[in-house]
Amino acid sequence: MTHREALSLYQLNQLIRTVIETSLPETFRITAEIASISVRNHCYMSVVDKDGDAITAEMPAVIWAGRYRALSREFRDATGIELSKGIRILFEASVTFHERYGLKLNVLNIDPAYTIGELAVRRKEILERLAKEGLKDRNKALEFPLVPQRIGIISSPAAAGYEDLMSHLKDNAYGYRFFCRLYDAVMQGDRAEASVISALERCGNNSSRLDAVVIVRGGGGLSDLHCFDSYDIARTIALLTLPVISGIGHERDITVVDEVSNARVKTPTAAADLLVTKLKDFEDSIDELAHSLAHGTNKMVADLREQLSSLATIFESSVRNELLGNSHRLNVLIKGLKYSLKLIHAEQERLRSRESNISHLNPRNVLKRGYSITYRNGEPVRSVSGIKTGDSLTTTLYSGEITSKVESRRLKKTLNNSD
Repeated sequence: MTHREALSLYQLNQLIRTVIETSLPETFRITAEIASISVRNHCYMSVVDKDGDAITAEMPAVIWAGRYRALSREFRDATGIELSKGIRILFEASVTFHERYGLKLNVLNIDPAYTIGELAVRRKEILERLAKEGLKDRNKALEFPLVPQRIGIISSPAAAGYEDLMSHLKDNAYGYRFFCRLYDAVMQGDRAEASVISALERCGNNSSRLDAVVIVRGGGGLSDLHCFDSYDIARTIALLTLPVISGIGHERDITVVDEVSNARVKTPTAAADLLVTKLKDFEDSIDELAHSLAHGTNKMVADLREQLSSLATIFESSVRNELLGNSHRLNVLIKGLKYSLKLIHAEQERLRSRESNISHLNPRNVLKRGYSITYRNGEPVRSVSGIKTGDSLTTTLYSGEITSKVESRRLKKTLNNSD
């Protein structure tokens, strides 16, 4: 080790300060991301450069109070957001070195145009990443419930926006009932991103008890929109199984959360109107269906009545024709039957006449009139020619028989006998 004069730490820092002040330009144009920011009259920041998520450079910076008021107002008016953690800025600064506090950047000016471009690029990159991962339109693809009455609300309980939403839901013109549950969240500042993600996850855990989720801001300006250009919030929304209504937007600015949500509205009141309209549309569709059903039923009844009337007319005509035909056939049959009865009566008369004739020829009837029949050896005797004296004869009368013996015979001529 060479023997050189030793310097105190203070002397060394003085030397470094002299080198910086004499050898470096007065100011530099620098791009960096704000890693942290604290305003205590003066604005103290930590700015970093990153390679992906790894910090490759870091340095403290300060904006003195008088300059900070002007720069912050100009930046907010131009970009719509406040200087805050996570945004990239292009600023002009001088490099200063203090013997005790070390190296620091003294910010003299900020170019808001750079940040506007960076925010747009960042938003575009987030949306492209979500699209590549199939998440950008995932929540939009969810079918919105026909009757969304169980609503999870992500907001601050003291926020005016939350009160507006609840008031419009409760006092809607149609008297619809909504069952709302607040999932308390910080809606602005450094804690907003983690808080909103936590609230979304709690909604997911209670998905069976909810129909939809509404995110509303609790008031504030455009600067409060910055935290909703978050990949992590957007991813959580995309993976949610419930449709999300974003009520954080602004008429001019659209955030990443707006892009991935199922529906986007400008205000909490508009979110309430959307939910009420969904119920009114459902009620109207039911009324229309009821009207269509009644109309269809009446038309069906009328058509059936007309068909029945037509069938009745056809049936009546058919029955009439059939009856006429049957009446004609019946008349023919009746005439035939009458003729048959006449023939039967005539035949009966003939039968009675013959029966009478036969009755007169009945031997018993002949005997009844005083005649008798004589038998010899069981054969009727018609003539005395075959009778001999001493023959035994049997004579049959109407009542009884007589047995006799022939003592003599005499032949007598009959009218039919020429002998």
